[in-house]
Amino acid sequence: MNVSDKYIARMQQHDEVVANMPDTFAHTTCTVRMPQVLRDCVSNNGDRLSSEAVKRLLLLADDMVKNAEIPLPSTFPEQAAKSLTSKHWESLLAGNSYTWQNSPWFLVEQYMFHLVLLMTDYYTTRFDPFYYSKVAELKGDTPWSLLQTAVEISTQEESGSQSHRDQLKRFMMLSLWGNKADGTNEKVKSTMHVAGDSLVFDDYLVLVDHSDQVISDNVGTELLLDLAMADHMLTHNWCDKVTFNVKAEPIYVSDVIPADVNEHVWEMQRETRTPKVQALGKRLAEYVSKGQIVIRPDTYWNQYTFYWEMPVELHARLAREATLVILKGDLNNRRLLSDRLWPPSTPLEEVVPYFPTAFVAFRILKSTPVMGIPGNVVDNLEKEEPLWRLNGEHGTIQSVLKTSSVSK
Repeated sequence: MNVSDKYIARMQQHDEVVANMPDTFAHTTCTVRMPQVLRDCVSNNGDRLSSEAVKRLLLLADDMVKNAEIPLPSTFPEQAAKSLTSKHWESLLAGNSYTWQNSPWFLVEQYMFHLVLLMTDYYTTRFDPFYYSKVAELKGDTPWSLLQTAVEISTQEESGSQSHRDQLKRFMMLSLWGNKADGTNEKVKSTMHVAGDSLVFDDYLVLVDHSDQVISDNVGTELLLDLAMADHMLTHNWCDKVTFNVKAEPIYVSDVIPADVNEHVWEMQRETRTPKVQALGKRLAEYVSKGQIVIRPDTYWNQYTFYWEMPVELHARLAREATLVILKGDLNNRRLLSDRLWPPSTPLEEVVPYFPTAFVAFRILKSTPVMGIPGNVVDNLEKEEPLWRLNGEHGTIQSVLKTSSVSK
């Protein structure tokens, strides 16, 4: 992707988040949250992991706390040779002597999950080490209660164009709060509820009749609601095709891979679900079979890259195929921001002048970098709620809308 030197210079004026400052969220992530994710991976899998894999994961957890040097993928040559992403990581890390805390936070988080795959022999077994964490959420009542709310919204009769629009806005708000269901952040996940106002909602949000692309985030509640929103957009003629762009490999515990989408659609069709949820599952399966819902994995989403570094092929595809891109979650917002600490009121159009087509970004705030929030809102929150960027109680729905040429 071509971005101007002027933009890069401006972006680099702002600090990238690193993990070596005590009493910061990034430092806590590297020394507490991520090591606990590794220990949970061991306990959740029981004897499904080899004794060697268990030993490796527990040692990795300790190394993160101790700020040890980050090992290269080539430390695990047999698995790295089978991986499509290990070369990316090897080239990034080799010769840099990175340690777990003296490194860019975004890099540390993503690479830790790649190491989990190498350490658990994922590239041989194809066993998702986070599978049991993913399906656990679907056994609870909350995801299905929220999904029932979604299908009730979708099946309400519309009284006019404004009602048509209001229905979609309600869906978007529900989809936003579904983003609380993050497998790496149980503290935020525990605050899930339906009610609540987003910090920023661009009211001038209009979808045009062609093709929408979703850059997916979490499984469970969020994926159920994203699938319901896709069904709503297709059934109510907001668009004629929805593509879900998903991770090619497991990452961040709960991030979506292709198998997760199929499993969630199947789970909707269980006889124990309500008739409306079962009907939703059947419609979704039909949309998939007809090619109106497409599941597209890509290793790009598993790599340490920001959106201004988007590969030319992906940039061209989104520009060509997508009328609108829907970006879900904190991670995708951090990609937009290059994980840098822009002044929080910097307009979205200035932070992201490079995106190939119109986009809307849904985010429950779970990390420090933010953008496009009015100054008076920021001032009030800093005074009244110092942890407003981290506690999962606030969200944004922000968009950059522009005319794009889309070929049928």
